[in-house]
Amino acid sequence: MSNIKQHVAFVISAILSPLCFAEWELPEFNGLIAGAVTYENLPYRGVDIEYNPSLLVLGSIGDGFIEGNRAGYPVKRLGWGTLSLVGQIRMHQYLDASDSPLTDEDRKRGIELGPQLSVPLGNGYISQFTIFQDLGVAHESQEFEASVYKRFRFEELSVIATLAAQYHTADLMNYYVGTEDYNAKAELTQELELLATYPLSEHWSAIAVWRYYRHGSDFENSPLTNSDTTQRFAIGLGMRF
Repeated sequence: MSNIKQHVAFVISAILSPLCFAEWELPEFNGLIAGAVTYENLPYRGVDIEYNPSLLVLGSIGDGFIEGNRAGYPVKRLGWGTLSLVGQIRMHQYLDASDSPLTDEDRKRGIELGPQLSVPLGNGYISQFTIFQDLGVAHESQEFEASVYKRFRFEELSVIATLAAQYHTADLMNYYVGTEDYNAKAELTQELELLATYPLSEHWSAIAVWRYYRHGSDFENSPLTNSDTTQRFAIGLGMRF
């Protein structure tokens, strides 16, 4: 037994020794961190428009990147594109049962993870193809997304415009809009996003984000919903690092 303990101690020492003596430095954050107010217009019956405080983060930490509710890390850089691992919090779909008399089940914000392939198209346009898998927090199913974005500059004002088509599986649809008497089918959602930043000084910038989602007929026909659109708008002030 004593020999086993000695071997274990040796292995642990071998692992920890370089960690103890190496000079570790956390990678610096480069980007914008902003406090904001978010307007949320969710298409659920009986749910009022909400205004909530929020935190907007845009930038990079080492090779990793943060884009609002998404974060990712490039896994493989190819000659014609980049393969990344991307995670997101599904901020635009949720329902608290206490806010609706039509259901007694919460529809939670999903925490999703999956691969993303980014391919430049030329003239500043970037295409992205992403598969998101819920990590067991909410709908436990998938979303498949194809998007194109481009950055536009108008003197000091910077605007990133994104168009996306998202295929939602039947399991995802039924988690958010299904009931005991209504089963939704898989369908497409279209998204338009505009993200604008404007420098106010050397270290401070204003930021605004608008996201508009157009859902399909199965979403709109649910007894839980009263519209086929979802909108989120955030405006804030942040510091650049």
